Amino acid sequence: MKTDTIRGLSYAAITALLWGVLPILMKVALEEFSGGSIVWFRFTFAFAVLFLILKFQKKEPESIILSPPGFGILAGIFLAGNYYYFLKGVETSSPSNAGILIQIAPVLLVILGVVLFKERFKWNQGVGLAIAVFGFVLFYRDQSRQWGSEVYTETSGYMLAAAVLWTGYMVFQKKLAAAHKAQHLNLLVYGTAALVLIPAVTWTDFNNPHFGSWVLMVFLGVNTLLAYGCLAEAVNSIPLWLLSVVITLNPFITLVVMHILPLLAPGWVTPETIGFWGYIGACTAVLGVVMVIRKD
Repeated sequence: MKTDTIRGLSYAAITALLWGVLPILMKVALEEFSGGSIVWFRFTFAFAVLFLILKFQKKEPESIILSPPGFGILAGIFLAGNYYYFLKGVETSSPSNAGILIQIAPVLLVILGVVLFKERFKWNQGVGLAIAVFGFVLFYRDQSRQWGSEVYTETSGYMLAAAVLWTGYMVFQKKLAAAHKAQHLNLLVYGTAALVLIPAVTWTDFNNPHFGSWVLMVFLGVNTLLAYGCLAEAVNSIPLWLLSVVITLNPFITLVVMHILPLLAPGWVTPETIGFWGYIGACTAVLGVVMVIRKD
């Protein structure tokens, strides 16, 4: 039992780390590629590699593709939208902004769990929800002054759309989890998302001759594959509330890296413009989110 917990926490920590650096790498990739091209490549790469892995393991990956569950296709469509709008949020503001604002998603998931699955909502979760809302308001007010209310409202709209779509994806996944293997579901989701995103691709982006740009794009594809692969494995080893708490801490990774990176590699990324009350709001929001999703 203890070994399973350590294993699950390790997988969850890897997911948090990958998601923590993800918006930073996306911001860098946007210098060379359009948002549509980036998200399409990530899903296509993840689908191709996972298909080959499952094929090598003789797990018949084509079975779920030839007979896909409807909710699985919807999950792919929703995750495609989540990736696209998340990247729009990164593009119009900064990595840390995206990392903080997307924390609306787990809160929405808990609320939907109460509405759709009749899950209990305890008093301490209500306190956490109030704290999270207060933190988000503080963060929003600080960043509105830094970026301008019109620009930041647009960013917040993108991130809210991304959060809603991710919540829908998780609901579909929950309905399918008992009947299908996690990696087969991931394969279907990746393939569906790649097809949905084809109209968003700027094909001339891939004429880019820079080796470093291609390395970055491949790493973003690997990030997708590893993060969701580790997430699926962690689900089998630790309670969902503990998993959610660990991965919800990923914005702190983004904030720390965004402070260190401009010092180590000046000019690679633009330093964050977050004021004192912005940091207070960010920490308060994440604390509130942790209280909402921690049920035990």
